Amino acid sequence: MIIADKKTLTGTARDAAGEGWTSLRLLVKSDGMGFSMTETKVLPGAVLRLEYKHHIEACYCIGGRGMVREVGSGVEHVIEAGVLYALDAHDAHEVHVPEGGAALHLICVFSPALQGDEVHGPDGSYEV
Repeated sequence: MIIADKKTLTGTARDAAGEGWTSLRLLVKSDGMGFSMTETKVLPGAVLRLEYKHHIEACYCIGGRGMVREVGSGVEHVIEAGVLYALDAHDAHEVHVPEGGAALHLICVFSPALQGDEVHGPDGSYEV
């Protein structure tokens, strides 16, 4: 059994951050589950352009409000508590969170699993 406690993971290598986001990696590759799970916050005012070329991802919103835009089609989706979005085709996308609001608070699952200390590359992806 694996027990992950946010209190003991905060401030470790599993507590990753970049411009406009923070991500606490609750499950990672070394846990042997075949997927990883993160608690991620996209900060107010952030616009993240992402394309996970080597991963698929599902994100479930537990707080805040933002928007995900599909880069290829321009279709926009409002994301708020209770909404899940899944990037099942390595979709290029942008995550927008309005300035002055609350952070978009997400629980995210990645496959294959993240190592735990990744940050986005210049193209918005993670390495394999």
